[in-house]
Amino acid sequence: MIRRLVFLGLWLAAARAHADDYALVVGSNSGGPGQIDLRYSEDDARRVGALLVELGGYPADRVDVVVHPTPDQLRDRLAQLGERVTGELAAGRQSRVFFYYSGHARAAAIDLGADQLPLGELRQRLFQVPATLTVVVLDACQSGAFSRIKGAEPAADFSFNSRQHLGASGIAVLASSSGSELSQESEQLRSSYFTHHLLVGLRGAGDADHDGQVSIDEAYRYAYHQTLIATASTAVGGQHVSLEVELKGHGDVPLTFPRAATAAIELPGTLEGQALVEDRRAGAVVAETYKARGQAVRIAVAPGDYRVLVRHGGVMSRCDLQTTGGTAVVELDRCTTEPIAIAAAKGGDEPGRRLRFEVVGVVGAERKDGFTDTLKAFGYQPGKGLSGGLTVSALRQVERRLWLGGFGALVGAPDWTLPTGRQPLRFSWSTATLGPLVRAVQPLGDHGLAGRTGVYAQLGAGVGLGSTQLIDQDDHTTSQHFTGWAATMGAGLRLDGARVGGSLGYQFDYAPVIHNLTGDTHASGGHRLTVGVSCAY
Repeated sequence: MIRRLVFLGLWLAAARAHADDYALVVGSNSGGPGQIDLRYSEDDARRVGALLVELGGYPADRVDVVVHPTPDQLRDRLAQLGERVTGELAAGRQSRVFFYYSGHARAAAIDLGADQLPLGELRQRLFQVPATLTVVVLDACQSGAFSRIKGAEPAADFSFNSRQHLGASGIAVLASSSGSELSQESEQLRSSYFTHHLLVGLRGAGDADHDGQVSIDEAYRYAYHQTLIATASTAVGGQHVSLEVELKGHGDVPLTFPRAATAAIELPGTLEGQALVEDRRAGAVVAETYKARGQAVRIAVAPGDYRVLVRHGGVMSRCDLQTTGGTAVVELDRCTTEPIAIAAAKGGDEPGRRLRFEVVGVVGAERKDGFTDTLKAFGYQPGKGLSGGLTVSALRQVERRLWLGGFGALVGAPDWTLPTGRQPLRFSWSTATLGPLVRAVQPLGDHGLAGRTGVYAQLGAGVGLGSTQLIDQDDHTTSQHFTGWAATMGAGLRLDGARVGGSLGYQFDYAPVIHNLTGDTHASGGHRLTVGVSCAY
């Protein structure tokens, strides 16, 4: 599965008071020929642009965020960037440029929808901008090939050994993968692994010397290790971040200044385990990192409500924090703690089971209409009892609250009878339905039993097949078959366990498919009660 390439220009200079900082941040979800669309590249670009303003010291009017551009539109933005930096140079001011790209790429080009921009051309246009310092960050498949175009040959582990191959002064290239690797996205993080961990590092987790700022070196080290750890167990395999840098006369260049943030969350030195920071209002993951015992880790955030999940040993701690200013410290002894792993292995929540098969029993009164009125006019008497049957469905979870799939149903009505001199005539019908189904589920809570319990609403439509059967006084059977459209809608309460679940709800069916010789059509269905059992895979 092809993932992405990012040209991210991480350049941030607070080291020189005269320097003017500019950023061009690009994201494109569109896939080229043979590629599927990405989901989070454009969102990643927006997050990078926001972070540069929030913690990088960039003026908002100098951060140009461009999503879904064509090659010509990107060329125009690069030309505009060059003109602005040239103007600064003519006025005697130094400039630094930060360039980021997130999207698809091949070994020799970035893919912008159906069109491509050769990496060689992109590199030439970028480095023609007369900036004192240019930082480029790439998050895409084979993004390490960007530096290779200028003659660099990354080392096997893409660590600092490759920097000697970059001949120009004042350039740093940070790439999400090697020239032959695939960059990957994460559904849980709703981001690429690389960009997410890079941003977490820039928020302060990468500040190894605790000086309140994160340098290119520190950002690389943090993103390298965290990305490799996060992707080691994926189907695609480990992803190695690469850095090529030659910063003669620039010293240790800072990219962000998390100490200047108005609010922060601190993971104390005694804490050890996998930590995830969630913005409760936005429902988004702000940071996910492995915290080793030792030094405290401070993560700069915007003021708001957060939940920190810490997985340590065999337990999960859930800590709710509010940051209105200053630093909120995670204190595990004040958090809610519950066992993990063991419960999951014995039937607890197991993430990743997104395919669910269901069998649902339906029962309810049959609709009355002109068709049933005609039966009564001919002397038929309605049978006692209710219509009933089964529905079988298969659904796949495509979002946290959305399931898509298909269903098949078979429901029969009770016999109508007409007394005769011998045995009564018996008339009955059944309706089969086949079609797609969409279901929305709203959990009643975030975790535990409440997280597995929810209310649902669903809608289905498709093809209906109606069958009638008449058994006369001599036990001779006459059958007829009809086709038409059918629809169903329903709502109720669900309990979806890791493997087995159940439901109780209401359903209304409508299938106008059965006809008689007098021109009446019977819309099979009506108001029905449903009880179901499901199994997840």
